[in-house]
Amino acid sequence: SRSMMRGLTAVFAVVLGSNQLGAAERQPMSQVGKPNFVFLLMDDWGWGDVGAYAKMVNSGDKPPLTPNFDRMATEGTIFTRFHTLASVCSPSRASWLTGSWPLAVKSPYIFSCNHDINVANGQGDFVNLSVPFIPRLLHNNGWRTAHYGKWHLGCTPDAPGVSEYGYDDSSTYVSNNKSVQLGNFSTDPWFPANSSTLIVDHALAFIQANPTEPFYLNLWFHISHAPLNPSPEQLANFSVEKYCPWSGMSPDHMASNQVYQRCPIQVFRASQHDADAQVGRFMDYIRGEDNMKSNTFVVMSGDNGPEDPHIYFNSVGSAGAYRGRKRSLYEGGISTPLIAWWPGQIPAGRVSDGDIASIDWFPTVARFASVTLDPTTRAWVQGHDVSAELSGQTQTPRTIPLTWDYRFAMPGHCYHQSPRLAILDPTGSGWKLLMHPDRSRLELYNTTHDIFEATNLAVENPQVVDRLAKMLLTWLAAMPTSPPAAIKLNAGCDQYSSLGKIEPIGEVFQGLSEYELS
Repeated sequence: SRSMMRGLTAVFAVVLGSNQLGAAERQPMSQVGKPNFVFLLMDDWGWGDVGAYAKMVNSGDKPPLTPNFDRMATEGTIFTRFHTLASVCSPSRASWLTGSWPLAVKSPYIFSCNHDINVANGQGDFVNLSVPFIPRLLHNNGWRTAHYGKWHLGCTPDAPGVSEYGYDDSSTYVSNNKSVQLGNFSTDPWFPANSSTLIVDHALAFIQANPTEPFYLNLWFHISHAPLNPSPEQLANFSVEKYCPWSGMSPDHMASNQVYQRCPIQVFRASQHDADAQVGRFMDYIRGEDNMKSNTFVVMSGDNGPEDPHIYFNSVGSAGAYRGRKRSLYEGGISTPLIAWWPGQIPAGRVSDGDIASIDWFPTVARFASVTLDPTTRAWVQGHDVSAELSGQTQTPRTIPLTWDYRFAMPGHCYHQSPRLAILDPTGSGWKLLMHPDRSRLELYNTTHDIFEATNLAVENPQVVDRLAKMLLTWLAAMPTSPPAAIKLNAGCDQYSSLGKIEPIGEVFQGLSEYELS
């Protein structure tokens, strides 16, 4: 239950060694000057993939080893009710940087590099340059800006280059040839193993080139997206004997049998551990610079829930206490980690169940930067300024409800396959409605008491259903997207105690490569 989770967060605050920063101790923003902003976005990380979160749920005997993210949580604030506004890559990322709904930028799904696939999915080819973009806003107001790592906001040949969105420097992948490429994602088998190091190397070089100027950095990591291929050095702390004991082979036999040299949980944990280590290298630099430690706002989050192992066998991430995975609109697909760090501004050792979403990044960064939004931008941005919640103060309630639309197939167990649409009640009641646009498959959950979304209360609460359905369908009708050639409405099931029926994903995703499944 949500009340149970609040109890866990209270206990976890003690584990962290809560040292909340009182209002009297907080440095006034007027004395901070222009702060630096760093956005660490991990790919396909669920609640159970960060040690600080895994402590709150049963993480098994092979928990994530993420000491640097855990240290960020101890020195900052960890959020237990954060939502990303999409359950897959591109639309989630668009919501962070534009401050509006993914459908508003014509991204119900991922941006393919193939125009015809985008058309078939009712998808644009890229985020239009006319759309407000938080890096461009800061660039135009005196910040140096850079983006390193995954892009995935448009990669057709006619898509704009990354620099056209307001970046002074960038090195990316899943972008077109107008953009400087990070390594060789398509052909280098060791790209996954080296990608985190490359991203941090670029970031540190960018800062060190002009260390006294304010900066905005997006560091968007490959890990733990498919494919994963950790190096022998990265696997060194993840022994076959501990992580792959199911082989039934003796250690001597195992060492000589290449088939049993690696297993999914070993590959997964080693890959995430290396990404965490590179983040630690970056954070150690920030902590070591007096002019940056108290003047840099760092956020770590994930774009969506963990990938399903039916898509990629090494994708064994954990959604923690939640039902659903990547692509699903149950909480496991859209509730991801969020850790905020800023000594002197954001309380240390705090665990918050405050309402925060990816769409809030734009207005919140603008507020911390003391940048005033012009009327056009203000009208565009649908996110909520959550600077007060981040600072440990009383947050004004959200007035615009959080809504979702995922209209494509969901692989894996049927009990993860949600209806197409979802809405969270903006009144803070905890009600969450999921439904198809024709009002079939109505599912209403009280997430205050039922975080696993196991008990459908739609029949008992018709007035709540009608109120939320009206808001949800009104929002959908206002979105400027074209319908795809074929919408996949998933049937789902209530088989929570068994594996359920596994859908033959080879037919569902016929014609799409692993890349298109990003």
